[in-house]
Amino acid sequence: MKTNQKTSSPRIETKDELLDYLRSMYEIRFFEDKVYSLLREGTIKGASHLYAGQEAVAVGAIAAIDEKDIIASTHRGHGHCGAIGNKHAKTEEARQEHWNKMMAELMGKATGYCKGRGGSMHIADVQKGNLGSTGIVGGNIPVATGAALAEKLKDSGAVVLCFFGDGATNTGAFHEAVNMGSTLLCGLPVVYICENNLYGMSVPFCEKSVDKAGQASRIRDVYARAAAYGIPGESVDGMDVLAVKDVISKAVERARKGEGPTLIEAKTYRWYGHSSSDQRIYRTREEEAEWKARDPLNVLRNKLLDWGIASEDELDAVQDKAEQTIETATQFALSSPYPDVSELMDDVYVPSDPVKTESARTAELETLAKVHLVEDEIRSLAPGTLPKVKSDLAKQLEEKHGMRIVTYVQAIVEAQREEMQRDKTVFIMGEDVGLYGGAYAATRGLIDEFGMERVIDTAISEAAIVGAAGGAAMRGMRPIAEIMYIDFLTIASDQLIHNVGYNRYMFGGKTTVPCVIRTEGGVGRSIAAHHSESLEAMFLHVPGLYVVMPSTPYDAKGLLKSAIRDDNPVLFIEHKVLYSGVMGPIPDWDYTIPIGVADIKRKGRHATIVAYSRMLHFAMDAAIELAKEGIEIEVIDPRTLNPLDIATIADSVRKTGRIITVSEGYPRCGVGAEIIRQLGEYSFENGKTGFDYLDARPIMLSGKDCPIPMSEPLEDAVVPTREDIIQAVKSVL
Repeated sequence: MKTNQKTSSPRIETKDELLDYLRSMYEIRFFEDKVYSLLREGTIKGASHLYAGQEAVAVGAIAAIDEKDIIASTHRGHGHCGAIGNKHAKTEEARQEHWNKMMAELMGKATGYCKGRGGSMHIADVQKGNLGSTGIVGGNIPVATGAALAEKLKDSGAVVLCFFGDGATNTGAFHEAVNMGSTLLCGLPVVYICENNLYGMSVPFCEKSVDKAGQASRIRDVYARAAAYGIPGESVDGMDVLAVKDVISKAVERARKGEGPTLIEAKTYRWYGHSSSDQRIYRTREEEAEWKARDPLNVLRNKLLDWGIASEDELDAVQDKAEQTIETATQFALSSPYPDVSELMDDVYVPSDPVKTESARTAELETLAKVHLVEDEIRSLAPGTLPKVKSDLAKQLEEKHGMRIVTYVQAIVEAQREEMQRDKTVFIMGEDVGLYGGAYAATRGLIDEFGMERVIDTAISEAAIVGAAGGAAMRGMRPIAEIMYIDFLTIASDQLIHNVGYNRYMFGGKTTVPCVIRTEGGVGRSIAAHHSESLEAMFLHVPGLYVVMPSTPYDAKGLLKSAIRDDNPVLFIEHKVLYSGVMGPIPDWDYTIPIGVADIKRKGRHATIVAYSRMLHFAMDAAIELAKEGIEIEVIDPRTLNPLDIATIADSVRKTGRIITVSEGYPRCGVGAEIIRQLGEYSFENGKTGFDYLDARPIMLSGKDCPIPMSEPLEDAVVPTREDIIQAVKSVL
């Protein structure tokens, strides 16, 4: 160890604080070394991206924040989790328990932070400000930005630290999220911390020591990119914990004062390869030796000796204590049980109360009878398939039935307005949702009532919008994020699936993500394949997401209000043609519709049609036409595709013996196929299944297996028509 002449300390930290920084770094180092050993012997499974060498960044950054502050981590996140856990641990017992949970999580044990669900790349302690790590590079940056948005809206004074590597700075999520952090509400309280360890897996960020290695950036310094977002950027020696703390402290103070984000680049180095199988052929051993000569543990240790703060014996005792902590954690994890397989499906969703759902189903029946009466009359007076009448006739129907008649889009606006009035945590964000009122007027007028802090216009940044909604939801808000077209949701699929959909389960059920992602899809406006798809089946594959698709104004309002109040994330898919193309009655009272309850729109006995969204109206039109021939069709609108009210569908098929599903979506792996799968597996009280009651083959009408064409006659032909439905029914009678 270094033993040169001692000088007085220039630091304001106490001796205990400085020794604790050193202890935390040793704990992280010993943890990572132990994990590497356990990986090599097969005790730890899967991938672990080790943080050894970068300890100064996590410890220094987290030393700069308060307990009320929050972090968002990356796949190389053991150091972040370790440091923030230590910050919240007030006793030695609590500190040991923290490391026990970390090691147990990496071993996939039930005693881990996430009950073994997340493992190395998804470790989290949401209850103590660790929003978790993500296995998708850059995927945590929108979440962190959303968390910062939530803290600003709550005026909590909390700041978010967002950690990521140099590889993330070349992703779209980085650009979208940092730009969002710099622009929303004059700048959000977030510090973006790039841990530049020089390599994105094997590709050098800029400079290289091996000729055949690639290059990820022509710009040597990540912090220089801050200029593009109009925020400060600064570089810091990521091997010096005190230098890191100083720089981060200034950025945190700036954020806390309302001056917005800062982009910090910590120049650092990872001791191990990208993962345990990495042979590190992309960097030289000489380069590794140069960096290891500046081991961050020794950098701090030598300073403490130089300043006369601690003796060698005291520092050795800190090191020994850290090593013992990790050894105890390892033994705890080894002796812990694995999760019981019976718990496999726990925490995918926030559970609903089946008693309350059935009570709500029964309570709605009286209202539905009145609503159906008015809907049927509007349908009989409408000149086409969609139930819409002129305003003077609508007024007459209002007076006759004592119920307001509104358009589908009016119902959407009303639902959002009422929920924003009821709950201050509800806010709207998305492209053109503010002054413009939404591309289809679904947020029109709301900015005038609620202001720019609750109706927030964003840049064209779908990934950031959805990810930020997830982050804000995890911090206690109830965001409604609008994605203009469902086609654009493909850009945000990482955020929607891996963060919004999965976080509750991956983090052991210790968080909720109560957000609504509103979007619209479908044909009918001749705007071709990038603006006309019906992609609901794609998101039905995703556990953790509810999928709701209303077809009438009554359903749109009641279901959207329920979606906003639900603790699960909800993908709420509207149809562009229905916005102004459909009218219907809505009650004057504050009503909601239970999620997961279908509506029998028309009673019948010869066959069952299950249709939703725009196709529901084609099915009703076909049923009316078939009734003229004495064929009585039962038409069911599932209203929500997940959860699906398969019991109502199965009971209908038990009576009719025939089923036709109708959807605009593509045929392969479509909604119709999923309905038939669930029907076939449904068990009745007598031991029979839904399949047993089928008297004819099920028919699944859907869109054609081709992209949506622009030309109107081709577009009309690409989805089922009334005539297609009539022919399908007759083919099974």
